[in-house]
Amino acid sequence: MNTAIVAAGVLIGLGCFLILRELVPAGTRLEAALARLAAARDEPAPRPAGDSRTVRERLGRRLRTAAPWLPIPVADLALLGQEPAGWLASKITCGLVGVALPPLGCAFGALAGVRLPWSIPVIVGLGLGVALFCAPDLVTRVNAAEKRTDFRHALSSYLDLVSLERRAGAGPTEALESAAQIGGGWTFERIAHALDAARAIGRPPWKGLADLGEETRVPELASLADIAGVAGEEGGRVTDTLGALAESMRSEARAATRAKAASQSTTMVVPIAMLAIGFILLLAFPILYRSFHGGT
Repeated sequence: MNTAIVAAGVLIGLGCFLILRELVPAGTRLEAALARLAAARDEPAPRPAGDSRTVRERLGRRLRTAAPWLPIPVADLALLGQEPAGWLASKITCGLVGVALPPLGCAFGALAGVRLPWSIPVIVGLGLGVALFCAPDLVTRVNAAEKRTDFRHALSSYLDLVSLERRAGAGPTEALESAAQIGGGWTFERIAHALDAARAIGRPPWKGLADLGEETRVPELASLADIAGVAGEEGGRVTDTLGALAESMRSEARAATRAKAASQSTTMVVPIAMLAIGFILLLAFPILYRSFHGGT
């Protein structure tokens, strides 16, 4: 019986590990960045035949073909540097793990002498499977929102660099590309890749920024593309406009940070109130106990 309990614990722990492994987003991979530079190629860079990610992404592509009605957050995945096929396969894996865990637990419980009706693992498995199938959507949405916030913070610095390059006499194209090379971090790398991709196919750099803004759903990139397009096509002076856009983005970021801090402060009222109620009940328990037991 002890062996069955240990084996059940090991399997449940392994299932929890697999769930966490699927939910934690993977970092941006080199082949994903290269695929964005060469939009004509639909297939990712080849990987070894035994790579588990390759098998998982093949499964995801087949499922996407078989069930095109499944909603996929393409913009969020593009911002996170993940492929839709791999993300869809992660959803399926999480759902299957959720469905399989309760029956396995009940099977090992039966070996240990604990028997439950067959309806319990079926109902619990279906509910857990649906919950884990939907969990990657929530995780992706939250991670993408944080990534967009970081993107906007870095983009305001990029606007300042472009404005400085323009003040130094650089042209619109040179200013956009030089500013992207000066800065560091994944945001500047994404902007630099977008500019390189636009230059490789003979498009203006602001068109590449507009495509990147549409791909990641960061509207400030579209505004920057419009401003740079006016400067490049009509020769307008846009230095002040760039500075005003950067300051507006910083003001919005400060307002969002204050609102988040205020909401967190309000949320802390509930646990503090519960702690106070518990402390009052602890103090009042001896008095109530003596009252109901006749002072004994």
